[in-house]
Amino acid sequence: MNHIISNVKEGFSKAFSAAKSKLSQVKSSVSNIHVSNGKSRKAAIPSAGSTRAKITMQRPARHQTRRYTARRVNQKRFTAVVAIAVVAIMVPVMVMAANGDTAQVEPEAPEMVQVAEYNVNAPAEVAAPEAEPVLTDTTQAAVEETTVAAGEEDAAVAGTAEEPTPSPEPTPEPTPQYVMLTEGMNDASVPALQQRLMDLYYMGADETTDYYGPQTAQAIKYFQRKHGLAVDGAAGPETQALLFSDQAKEYSMALGAEGYDVERMQERLMALGYPISTTSGYFGEETEKAVKYFQRMNGLTDDGSVGHMTEELIYSGEAEKALEYEAPKKESGSSSSGNKGNGGSSGGGNKGGGSSGESSSGGSSGGGGGSSYTANPGSVEAFIDVALAQVGKGYTLGAKGPDEFDCSGFVYYALKQSGNGIGYMTSGGWASSGYTTVGWDDLQRGDIVCVSGHVAIYLGDGQVVDASSGQDAIVVRNMGSWFQSRFICGKRPL
Repeated sequence: MNHIISNVKEGFSKAFSAAKSKLSQVKSSVSNIHVSNGKSRKAAIPSAGSTRAKITMQRPARHQTRRYTARRVNQKRFTAVVAIAVVAIMVPVMVMAANGDTAQVEPEAPEMVQVAEYNVNAPAEVAAPEAEPVLTDTTQAAVEETTVAAGEEDAAVAGTAEEPTPSPEPTPEPTPQYVMLTEGMNDASVPALQQRLMDLYYMGADETTDYYGPQTAQAIKYFQRKHGLAVDGAAGPETQALLFSDQAKEYSMALGAEGYDVERMQERLMALGYPISTTSGYFGEETEKAVKYFQRMNGLTDDGSVGHMTEELIYSGEAEKALEYEAPKKESGSSSSGNKGNGGSSGGGNKGGGSSGESSSGGSSGGGGGSSYTANPGSVEAFIDVALAQVGKGYTLGAKGPDEFDCSGFVYYALKQSGNGIGYMTSGGWASSGYTTVGWDDLQRGDIVCVSGHVAIYLGDGQVVDASSGQDAIVVRNMGSWFQSRFICGKRPL
């Protein structure tokens, strides 16, 4: 650095000396010109004896001398100006060259601090970079730990920003504690049990009670049979837990089933002419074959299993008989119109069913306890007399009398015994039948009250007579909120 500065100073000194020398020469030339001019002026002064002619001859020569002298002076001035300009240009160039050499030389720390002091007001982008600190083993480890910690903190912050705050988990519902229910008990949990059995078609649709009677026990047996549980008719914790779960299956009869419902179904298929040789109550291969035959004849899927749809159609008046069907023989004192159904009833549910000509008196048809009634086709009172004569008899799902009934079988029996040959229909069949439809406020004595899954005979003044699964008997009762909430329509067959 010192060497470069010395060279710059030396070059500047030489340039300055050269310029000074030029200026001295110019000054000397100017002085000589003035002396020469003075001498010329003195020589040009005419003497007293000179003539005007001499003066006139010397003037042109004097003017030529002045022009020559002025030209020489101008040339020397121009040379001096050029020299000064060269010096003025060269000095900055040499200084910039010196600065360039200086940038290639690594500055020492004191000079770096000094430059920082002299460049306090310099812009930030041209400030000298700070020297990197020297790290020891200890400081290097500390830096690495700090970097790792900062990275973990950033990851934690990022994870917090991306992942939403989890919502609190709902409190799990407590596991219900089921009470062992057996036939003959009254318990507050029985209504819910019965309703669930109705929803799954194990029990005839009717109002629920808190009484665990024979029909409830029978429905539980069907449920247990369907689900491979011990068939004891008691609703223990295991049975109830499965009944109220999503794994509970709807009612059906299939190969291997055994029970009273199988026996009744076999009797009905036999009456419709389907090939069943015995009503044993066991669902064997012969029964399965007959069921498939029935399903094909009635437009159902022929899977050989009797679910609630197949069962409802089997007992309805719309059931198609087998092709080789033969009408059952008439019993003495009765007539048959040759229609579908049991024992000479007229099928199809068409309005204005014809008279069967059957009469009954003195309870010969099993009318309740000495009560008497007389067949009178088309008579509402004869129809109600037969119905009231059955009060107190038992309830059995699918039964049609004379000693046990379900709701549809009870209506069918009362119409038949009063001389009205109207075929058997389920509650759904009655609701969709062609008889005159009436509303809740227009019900009259003798109308069929159709509610969801149940039918009853209207007596007037808000009362009905029906086969109640809840009370396990034929009863007379008022139509309460249960009937009103499930009411579909009324039908007027007579």
